[in-house]
Amino acid sequence: MPEHLSLYIHVPFCKRKCPYCDFFSVTDLSVVPAYVDGVCKEIRLWADLAGVWSRMPVHTVYFGGGTPSLLSLDQMRQILDTVQHHFCLAAGPEITVEVNPGTVDDAFLAGLRHLGINRLSIGAQSFDPQKLSYLSRIHTRDQVFDTLAGAARAGFANLGLDLIYGLPNETPDVWQKDLEAALGCRPVHLSCYMLTIEPGTPFFDRYENSSLFPCDRDRRTDFFVQTAEVLESYGYIHYEVSNFALGKEHQSVHNSWYWERGGYLGMGPSAHSFFPLNPGGPSGRQSGPVRSWNPADIHAWLNHLAAGCLPGSGYEVLTPVQERMEKVMLGLRTKTGIPAKMPGPDTHALMVRLADEGLGVFFYPPKTYPGSQRFRLTRSGLICLDSIVEAFVWKMM
Repeated sequence: MPEHLSLYIHVPFCKRKCPYCDFFSVTDLSVVPAYVDGVCKEIRLWADLAGVWSRMPVHTVYFGGGTPSLLSLDQMRQILDTVQHHFCLAAGPEITVEVNPGTVDDAFLAGLRHLGINRLSIGAQSFDPQKLSYLSRIHTRDQVFDTLAGAARAGFANLGLDLIYGLPNETPDVWQKDLEAALGCRPVHLSCYMLTIEPGTPFFDRYENSSLFPCDRDRRTDFFVQTAEVLESYGYIHYEVSNFALGKEHQSVHNSWYWERGGYLGMGPSAHSFFPLNPGGPSGRQSGPVRSWNPADIHAWLNHLAAGCLPGSGYEVLTPVQERMEKVMLGLRTKTGIPAKMPGPDTHALMVRLADEGLGVFFYPPKTYPGSQRFRLTRSGLICLDSIVEAFVWKMM
């Protein structure tokens, strides 16, 4: 059995929907009290029904959104108290809350720290006023600085900052200024995401109507290389395709657990859960890993809970092929890569063949680095991540 368990709590509320975001959220804040009661009930139900999993030490708790900082301190305390009462917390767990500038003040940040929250992920997205306007963010450049300063005053040493780049017509100079503004604040963690046009979003509608033209491939490559080179020159470790940390100790434990395919339970509308081992298969025999998900509808989610049921709307038991595909897809995103001898000879043979055919820019094969028993992507390989994963998927199918 795994040594640890993670909890993800989806807080599906926003003051205003961002046109690029496809995460589930609503702007009706009148539902917040019912949501808080519901998520506490879901925590209790999981503790009662998850069996041996609920007795695993919880080493990370992550409040994501949406905008978790729209909850009051009392509501946050109610959820955390429920977690602590029904689950076993590991020593020194990482407890993260996503915070949006413009939704917090010094008293709120100090209150979060007092509750035992020890990591903040601040959704700045940019310091540039024009970019903030284009992304329909509700905050200003100054509010980003105020939030960072307030978090430091509250005693948060583990601060992460989220940034978006690759907007239509964005130039390398504009992105360089964003990076420099962030580096001036010296956060210990930076998540730098390329803008993607997701189906179901207003940006996608504009793309379909030919009123939005995303970055072309060459510009996206240039932005990616610029990001990695600048941040690595300041001492940041590029430990995942979009994530950088000032030392291994500042890498996101929660997100790394996802990429390592550790077990986690998701609470709230649209949240996902994952059991790496399923001891409850047919005839009591262990079956494959199980992934389940909640309805992306707050009222459907509440109705399930009112009936005393876990609000799952679907699940799947992963086949051996799906499991191998996930290991490749998630592992190659990270600096640690994937084992050189993964289960399944075809996978290993394909990696060796790619390396032997002169594609060493894609892999650090063990034959080149004898001390390493893992394949990892170079920076050039990370640029082509989707294509490389697709090649493996076709090989495995």
